[in-house]
Amino acid sequence: MNQFEIDYKKGKESEVVSLPDLKRLFKLNDLNLDPEMFAHFDYHNDKNMIELKTREDIKFINDEFHYTTRKGKKMILNSLYFDAPKMRFAYQYNKRRRKNNEPEKDFFLVWKCSGEYFYWKLNWEKKEYFNEECNADFGHGYKQVRDIINVKTEFIRCL
Repeated sequence: MNQFEIDYKKGKESEVVSLPDLKRLFKLNDLNLDPEMFAHFDYHNDKNMIELKTREDIKFINDEFHYTTRKGKKMILNSLYFDAPKMRFAYQYNKRRRKNNEPEKDFFLVWKCSGEYFYWKLNWEKKEYFNEECNADFGHGYKQVRDIINVKTEFIRCL
């Protein structure tokens, strides 16, 4: 099993384990885990969609996100990221709902860092995030280019 498969399996397990916590923290008893394997957002109800990113290698210490790479390098992060297609999906989803005179949904990114939950409510104000093309090994054993959204840590809130 390559690193991506290991991380993916851990992520899927974390989605199941985290559902009761997210129901409690967001006060959403009707929150459901999406059954689709590659859903853009892991959880949903009539008014919300939530994506969970589990990061065991990030610790929140003294109001800072501390990251340790697989090679042991330590750093303090100024942003946490997620794949840009999720942002585009949220925008297009609400655009369709507006067009059909349906209420929009709120979209949230949740990072579970060493067991603690942090969130950002998606919005399109560029002051809170920036786009970046990232060329890295995302666990596949080779480098690949991804379009990512970096959310500045000062806009990420603790749940």
